[in-house]
Amino acid sequence: MNPISVAVKGKGPHNFLRRGVSIARHYGLTPGKMERALVQFVTVLRQFGCGATFPITAVALQRAPHIVRKYQAQGIEFAIHGYRHLDHSQLSQEEQLVHLELARQVFARAGIQPQGFRCPYLRWNHDTLLALQQQGFAYESSQGLAWDVLDSRETPAYDRVLDFYGALSADDYLSLPSLEGTLVRIPYSLPDDEALVERLDLKTLAEMNALWLAILRRTYELGELFTLGLHPERTALCLEPLMAVLVKARLLTPPVWIARLDEIAAWWRARARASVKITDVIDGKLYLMTVVGPSEVTVLARAVEVDAPTTPWADGYRQVEAKAFTIHAPLRPFIGLSPAASPRLADFLRQQGYIVEISEESHRYPCYFDQAEFVAEQERPLLAQIESADCPLVRLGRWPRGAHSALAVTGDIDVLTLWDYGLRLLGR
Repeated sequence: MNPISVAVKGKGPHNFLRRGVSIARHYGLTPGKMERALVQFVTVLRQFGCGATFPITAVALQRAPHIVRKYQAQGIEFAIHGYRHLDHSQLSQEEQLVHLELARQVFARAGIQPQGFRCPYLRWNHDTLLALQQQGFAYESSQGLAWDVLDSRETPAYDRVLDFYGALSADDYLSLPSLEGTLVRIPYSLPDDEALVERLDLKTLAEMNALWLAILRRTYELGELFTLGLHPERTALCLEPLMAVLVKARLLTPPVWIARLDEIAAWWRARARASVKITDVIDGKLYLMTVVGPSEVTVLARAVEVDAPTTPWADGYRQVEAKAFTIHAPLRPFIGLSPAASPRLADFLRQQGYIVEISEESHRYPCYFDQAEFVAEQERPLLAQIESADCPLVRLGRWPRGAHSALAVTGDIDVLTLWDYGLRLLGR
């Protein structure tokens, strides 16, 4: 597994040579250039009161741990980006376990307890997920998700990298965390900074701004997550698009939750543990609902009457300002599932915040499903069906404190110096 051949495969020979020229501009013989880029990046984040997640290769961290400790103290999360920058899709589970253990040891010596992982090149295999769970990671963020925001401006270089990454289409798959076993999986949004700068034929910053703002707009409409990727060495080139996204995100109401990946994973896990108790007060008409979970959990209701204060939210919902209240509704305002329905369907709906009841009495529910098979390609159409129906429904929101969608700013740190990059090409 030669790192040069992997890079050529992903970029193509011409773009690989072009990348060599840009590398010389972005890095120096010392970490000084990278430090200046990080200062600029973190200064912008501080203006908007948010943090970021920087996955970094362990060998790069090992050569300059003082830099990482400095920014960790400023609210930056550092995740593992491999022990070395290698293609994990070509490694066995045993090999990946060795690499993860070596990386953990480097991070521990630097005083960092990493929660998450992102594969180099966004390339992973089933063994990657098994190894991460065995090593006790809280989350991973390696699945590329491509948004259709280019208006037919795709280029061969961009199409090539989507194929290389194994990227999925956001038209078909949700841009949301998912809890699989003990691991929270968080998708990575494309196009990222590398696409904006090197793979798409963009002429102006306004064109770059428009693409990321289009992803933000779409994720906001859908209530989903925009995992923005900006490698710190390109901070100066993509500073305006980053700021355009952060400015717009801070202006939206209901708000966008801007959080680090470790915070998103912790929230998704905590909200999944929230419990809802439903007590029939008057059968078929009046219900007592009690929510036990994080204090930041959002309770949403539409087309029902509740005996608690509410505020207008979005999408036909009102936010209920209480965790225990009664509901007046002609039907049970929850999701009914047949006993024969797929357990995966029930798990998926609960992860979205829906209150699921298993029942054979389909007539009691405005939304009732009985499919015995359920796969990922059915998730987006199912949610569209539920949310487009103007029927009574009470549910938990996906995000904390009434947020409508989420934004995570991330940036992989592959290397810190030209020396690091040379060693990376040698597989060291």
